[in-house]
Amino acid sequence: MRTTKIIISLYNMLISNMHEGQIPISLRPSAVVGTVQDDPFDNWIAEEARRGLPELEVHQAGKLTTPDIVLRDRRSNTIVGLEVKKLIQNPTGADPRGLTLDYNSTLPCGKTLIKVGANTVEIPCYYLFALLSPDSSSMVTSIVMDGDFLNYDFELYKQAKYANQSEYGHGPYAEGSVRHRRMYTYPNPLHYKLSFFHLRHILIMKKHELATAAQLLIYTDLIIRDDKYSNSFHYVVIDNTSGECLPIDKLPVRRDIFKACKERRPRERTASMPKLEP
Repeated sequence: MRTTKIIISLYNMLISNMHEGQIPISLRPSAVVGTVQDDPFDNWIAEEARRGLPELEVHQAGKLTTPDIVLRDRRSNTIVGLEVKKLIQNPTGADPRGLTLDYNSTLPCGKTLIKVGANTVEIPCYYLFALLSPDSSSMVTSIVMDGDFLNYDFELYKQAKYANQSEYGHGPYAEGSVRHRRMYTYPNPLHYKLSFFHLRHILIMKKHELATAAQLLIYTDLIIRDDKYSNSFHYVVIDNTSGECLPIDKLPVRRDIFKACKERRPRERTASMPKLEP
C-alpha cells in the first residue's frame, strides 16, 4: 500500500461518520483533555485507525515523542508518520491560538526519523490538525496535511531535533541546571480567519502525487506555496464531503495563505515583575 493510498484511506475513514458538518469523537473525561502527555485525542485517533484500517499496523510513539502515530503496511513495507495537533474551539467559534501553533523542540516537516530495529530510517510524515468543539465531543475542523506544506527542509528539521541540550553547574552554588529546549512557532492551519480551511474536513496533498491515486477524490482548491528561493510547490485541497468536483486544471488558486506570519516582526522583551505605587 503506497503512502498516498494510506493517507487517503485515513482521511476517508475520519470523515465516514461525519454528521451535520462535524465528526463525532469519544474521549476520556474532559478533565484530562488538553494535557501534553498521554493525550486522549491521540489515543482516539489511534483506536479509530486500528478499527477502520485493519490492514495496517498502528503504533503510538509514547509521551513527548514525534510523530505521535506510525502506520505500517507490512505487505508493501510502507511506513507513514502522523503527527496530531489539536485545539479546542472557543465558545465564540474561533480557535484559541491565532496565527501560529507551538512546536516544542521539533519543527513540522514532511519527513521524520524513526527506528526500525537497530536502523534509523526516514519516513514521510503527515499532520492531522483538528479543532474540537468546546465540549470536545466532535471535530468541527479537520485537516490532514502533507508536512512539507509547512516545511520541506529536512536538514533544518534534523538540526532542530538534535539542538536541545542541558547545561549543568548553573548558579552561584553550581547546583542548578538549564535545559535549552527550543520552542518553534509555525503557521496555524486551524486559525478561524483562514475561511477556506475553517469548519471544513479536508486533505492536502502534493498535486504531482495525485496522478497515482486510484480512489475517487473531490478537488476544490489549488494552493501554491512559494518559498524564499523562488521555488513554487503545488498542493491540491481534497474535500470528499463536498458535492462538486472541479477538474484539477480549473481549480481556484490560492497563494501566500500565511502572509500574516511572514509579516511578524521581533518585539523587545521586558521582564515581568510586581509593581507597587510609591
